[in-house]
Amino acid sequence: MTVLFGTVEYFEREIEFHLSEVEKRERLKEEINQIQMKLEEELLNDFICDEKLRMECLQNLSNACSKLTEDYVV
Repeated sequence: MTVLFGTVEYFEREIEFHLSEVEKRERLKEEINQIQMKLEEELLNDFICDEKLRMECLQNLSNACSKLTEDYVV
């Protein structure tokens, strides 16, 4: 069945599509946050190094997660 532009069915389909996209972005954001927390935990507790290097790694991780969130979630 063809759905014509501007009909109720057309707008229902468009809204459903956009809602599913929002859902996907939210799941991606949650996944990125969970990965970030896991890696932060490893850097803080398991990674033996100079504190300056640890802080630099944590900052780089934060920057990478922010960039990925912007690229994939927005």
